[in-house]
Amino acid sequence: MGRVGVLRWFVLAAGLVLIVAFARPAAAETAAAILEGNHPDEAADIVGAATASPSQSLAIRLTMALRNRDELAKLLADQKDPSSPQYHRWLTPDAFTSRFGPTDADVARVSQWLKKKGFTVNSADASTREVSFTGSVAQAQNVFGVKITATTDGRLYSNTSDPVVPADLAPVVESIHGLDNLLHSKPLVRHVSKPAPSASSPASVVNNAGPAFGPPDMYTFYDETPLLASNIDGSGNGCIAVVEDSNIDQPAADAFNTQFGLPALTGANFSTVLVDGSDPGQNNDEDETMVDVSYSHAVAPGSSIRIYLGNQKNSASAILDAIHAAVTEKNSPCGAISVSFSFCGGSKSFYKTQNGFFAQAASQGQSVFVATGDDGAAGLKLNSKGKCVTGTSRNINELGGSPNVTAIGGTEFAPNYSGGDDVGSVPETVWNDGDGASGGGESKVFTKPTFQQGLIKKDKKRDVPDIAFAASPATPGFFYGGRDTHDVPTVVCCIGGTSLGAPAWSGISQLLSQANRAPIGNLNARIYQLGAKASAATTGIRDVTSGNTNFNGVTGFPATTGYDKASGWGTVDIGIFVPAYLGP
Repeated sequence: MGRVGVLRWFVLAAGLVLIVAFARPAAAETAAAILEGNHPDEAADIVGAATASPSQSLAIRLTMALRNRDELAKLLADQKDPSSPQYHRWLTPDAFTSRFGPTDADVARVSQWLKKKGFTVNSADASTREVSFTGSVAQAQNVFGVKITATTDGRLYSNTSDPVVPADLAPVVESIHGLDNLLHSKPLVRHVSKPAPSASSPASVVNNAGPAFGPPDMYTFYDETPLLASNIDGSGNGCIAVVEDSNIDQPAADAFNTQFGLPALTGANFSTVLVDGSDPGQNNDEDETMVDVSYSHAVAPGSSIRIYLGNQKNSASAILDAIHAAVTEKNSPCGAISVSFSFCGGSKSFYKTQNGFFAQAASQGQSVFVATGDDGAAGLKLNSKGKCVTGTSRNINELGGSPNVTAIGGTEFAPNYSGGDDVGSVPETVWNDGDGASGGGESKVFTKPTFQQGLIKKDKKRDVPDIAFAASPATPGFFYGGRDTHDVPTVVCCIGGTSLGAPAWSGISQLLSQANRAPIGNLNARIYQLGAKASAATTGIRDVTSGNTNFNGVTGFPATTGYDKASGWGTVDIGIFVPAYLGP
């Protein structure tokens, strides 16, 4: 190549470098690595092209990556393998952090880099894997190599590309949350109006709106009565953690427990952890708290209940704060965790980060249950007003997509009553009654886990739900503690949603733990073993073979014989399931 050719090549190359440099804001001066999947999929559609105010302050959280992931995967498999020496040998939170969490040195290294870049580091903790810091939009754009755009009113904002960090720090950084405010949570509870029971009728009440279910009906329908008669009630083995962002109405809860003969919730068996430092009080999500507490307590009346309570006024991530606190709690963590919320506006990296916390829970012997949602196969999507609304294409609650949780779908049925009380089970169908529909489908984030391989061969993704429970607020509908028109605490009717199944299954896991005399961890592998036997009489898993999850114009999935994306393996005969689960 002659001198002219060399010069031409140099000029072209230099121009290309400039084009690449100006195509993306400047990042760290050292070699940089992209944090893949670390911006919301719908960011560009929601926020538009207006630049966010450069001086706007951002509260940002960096989650440190787990170490020794292959070793962790092997441990999780061994803990579920009866032939392994590690079978049911659960870790403590401290032991998990020591083996798989970030090192103190790595946390310090990341913190020092953030400080060097001008951010204010507020906290850094290896046990929670989080570094919390603040800075301006301008700082974040410059340091992380992103453009943060906003809606015209500035209310919603987001990075529209993935952030970058120095290449030498990339292996220890999982994700960065707070470059956007699109992530929103929504409780999965549904209501219809029916007259409440009278004081003389502690179970179902027949009236012109039809009867509904209380705990005694549930015991009969799902065959829990024999276990309760044998004192298998969830006692003596830890607690159930319910994840909330509203406090409970204690007098209303007392009315519910009195009405249905349940133990009172007192300081001995009931507590609250304020994960964001203050009490949010009772707010619009109160009914979710009432259902979660009431029905985890109903299924496992001997178990302690612990509310992990986030505060949306103090933290935009109140529900996440509550989940993380329930997992990383060092003071006697609960054996079961119930999550009856779904998210919209999250990135793929966000859900993978939560999966890391759920993996920790599984390694500690915690059983985590997540409701699949109340919007059928449509799921939830973020709209331009920053609200979670029913989608117009297939979506799932990706929290339930984690292979380290058990995803709970919903059913409906018309019970047989005698004198106002349920007299036994009837076939269930997939919940889809106009008030809502059971969520389900395939994940866009997680690949198919080992326990699902070979079930549905047409997809390579994690499918949900795993199993189901009653969910319709109308057929049959469930009583809960509330207030009458005179603001008097009482039992009201009716409530439902897949949020009922998550606490109920948390209660079932406590029955299992009591019978096992030790925590049982993630239920999935054993549920799939039992479901494949296709024998309700011996496994306690009742197949659901009718109904579908079509919703809001979105074609869903039909119930079929065996496993399906509408009801998972079906529902449960608790009296048979508990001994079958613990059997050979």
